[in-house]
Amino acid sequence: MEKFNDIHKYIRLEFIIWFFILCLVVTGVRIHRHNKAKELVTYQLFMPDIDGIIAGSPVKFMGVQVGYVDKIKIISNDVYLKIVITAKDVTLPKGSIATVEFNGMGGSKSLEVYPPTKESIASKKIIAVESPKRLHDSLSLLNEMFDKIDSIMGRMSFFANEADINDMSKGVEDIQSNMNMFDNMIKRREK
Repeated sequence: MEKFNDIHKYIRLEFIIWFFILCLVVTGVRIHRHNKAKELVTYQLFMPDIDGIIAGSPVKFMGVQVGYVDKIKIISNDVYLKIVITAKDVTLPKGSIATVEFNGMGGSKSLEVYPPTKESIASKKIIAVESPKRLHDSLSLLNEMFDKIDSIMGRMSFFANEADINDMSKGVEDIQSNMNMFDNMIKRREK
């Protein structure tokens, strides 16, 4: 019985030693991570719309990934973003412009940072914010472009002679039918 109690004492002592070693290792790893995180450069942004950005989304500077989005929080009418720059030798110049960009075939979003312009430097912000560009904005631009092409084609048909009118009118009808189809697609998307 006495040997059995001695073995239990050694097992308890060994357990306490291993537990102490495990605590030291975990504490060392946490301190190391904390020190590494303090070395990274962070920026804070307030954007009116983040259009699909999530925590962990890439941050790109002129197309090159330099960091990631760390935190996202809704504050009043804006969205707070904390971005972390992981690239060692990259600092964003004062007046840089940040916007949400679509990248990849899967529809993933990234925060794209562009070099400063004269207007953004004048704003005296470290990072100026620009609203994201949406697909329906592009479609409305295309619609305007096709309207202008239609008016040009109308003017051209007015100046064409009678022999060319028949050939050109077929082309104008084709363009008009394509524009009508495109207008219908835009109206369906807006609904």
